[in-house]
Amino acid sequence: MDVELIGDTVEAARACGAAVAAQRMVDTVKLSKDGVWIAEHLDRSRFWTVQTPQTFRVDVIRRALGEVRKQGLTVTDDTAACGLIGQAVRLVESKRPNPKLTTPTDLAYLEVLLQDCSIERERP
Repeated sequence: MDVELIGDTVEAARACGAAVAAQRMVDTVKLSKDGVWIAEHLDRSRFWTVQTPQTFRVDVIRRALGEVRKQGLTVTDDTAACGLIGQAVRLVESKRPNPKLTTPTDLAYLEVLLQDCSIERERP
């Protein structure tokens, strides 16, 4: 985890209530309505992938998660909860890789990264 990125998200959340590390999307993005055919070609310059850290003022995240519970919803991340209360979330650009463990294939990728880190430490 990038210590500077953590600090930047904390600073942004103090100023506006909520912030999230994010990277500009570099993949070409397509929308499919049926999972078989491309229905729409989307402009990737407007898309970001959000990561951690996700940082919030305590009062903001309490209200947001309270709304999730109240509505009986499931959200994939806490910034989605902020949307339920109309809380804007500031994007803080992460320029370095910031992988996360979500699926079993992510584990294999992270293992490779960790091996690379240990090799780097062994070099003089």
